[in-house]
Amino acid sequence: MERSFPLFRLPENVIVHVLQNMDFDQLLTISLVSTKSKRLVTSLGLRACDVFIEISRVISLNVEIGGSRFVLYFYNDSNVQNDITLPVDAFLRFECKRIQSSTPFNFSDWMNHIRTIFFCIKSPSVNFYRGCERFEVQSLKDAIGNVNYLSVSSKATDVYNKEVLKRFNAPNELSLERNPFDEACEIQKLFIQSFEFIGIDNVHSLDDMLLVNSEKVNFYRPTTQKQFNRFVKHWIRGSNPRLQHMSLSIDITDSVDREVLLKGIECVGVPEEEQLKICQNNDVVCDHLVQIKREDGTSAVIAVNRIEVFLNVHFIVLY
Repeated sequence: MERSFPLFRLPENVIVHVLQNMDFDQLLTISLVSTKSKRLVTSLGLRACDVFIEISRVISLNVEIGGSRFVLYFYNDSNVQNDITLPVDAFLRFECKRIQSSTPFNFSDWMNHIRTIFFCIKSPSVNFYRGCERFEVQSLKDAIGNVNYLSVSSKATDVYNKEVLKRFNAPNELSLERNPFDEACEIQKLFIQSFEFIGIDNVHSLDDMLLVNSEKVNFYRPTTQKQFNRFVKHWIRGSNPRLQHMSLSIDITDSVDREVLLKGIECVGVPEEEQLKICQNNDVVCDHLVQIKREDGTSAVIAVNRIEVFLNVHFIVLY
């Protein structure tokens, strides 16, 4: 049997010293005891640098503080109702340890409490996975608020995914595993938004590429060398003014002709030392790199490397 320790009978400066040597999950547990304990934990000034929320059959809340993190699970008990406005306990990942508040907390209460004691200033990243349809989208939005990064699962229904995109409508970064829309104009509404990053795993046309108004974009489905060539020519003439980095692939099960890829495009080679610097700065691997210029004088490079039956292409604008 563990002996109890009368922590809160100690002077406050001593209590704070003890708290400073505790793990984050212990601090969370203690902060739930009383108003005083919450105030003392908050006084430590710990700041969460990132918060990740994964929504599937359960809700996983990852809080990163410095180089460490703790993970809480909610609704992993099959007997718990799907309504996230009702009180729910948290479970510490790996330890299967239940964490309860002195007054009943629903998921929104847990979010607000953690935001307060760990100074969560940055909006969280939210990933939707298989089983997320268990939870009502508007309730999730009300509890989570604004998000920084949103990833929408291909395993959920199109109806649910459209609701997610409607409610969580202002992320800085968006990753869409499948286009849930029937009409091309609907997905194109996402292309024209001013994201920092957008990733699309869907067949895309030249018009889609030219509508992209994000700084960085990943097209996960292969395009053709002719479509990429036409895109570059449009960029040279002034399209996609916000674009900084576009990543895509070209299916080379048949063949890729460098002359077709760069046909009609004036380009020059890049010195090896400069190639290495560009690749390191943009976290890319390439076998070949050429530089082009648009009509306003802005430079860009086209970096390519072959992996199995695909040619990975990085279009990087140099500012």
